[in-house]
Amino acid sequence: MQKKLAIVAFVLAAGVMGWWAASGMHVATRFEIPVETEIEDEFGDKVKKTVWKEGFELGLLDGAAPAACGLVAAGVVLLFLGRKKAA
Repeated sequence: MQKKLAIVAFVLAAGVMGWWAASGMHVATRFEIPVETEIEDEFGDKVKKTVWKEGFELGLLDGAAPAACGLVAAGVVLLFLGRKKAA
């Protein structure tokens, strides 16, 4: 039972890191996402305009790493306890 829970913890840790990688691999969590649009001004020049939209992108230092490290530590402890109990 403990081995199965440890495997679940490792899979969840990999899932958290995968979510972090898929959402842009930012160092800190972002709650506003910049969206750049290119518009043409009155003189015919193309100008980039940044609009900030509310959103959520998981950060490494304040979200993904602590969660993944906690899950890995829980998995290691469960494996250790399961091995010690079997011996």
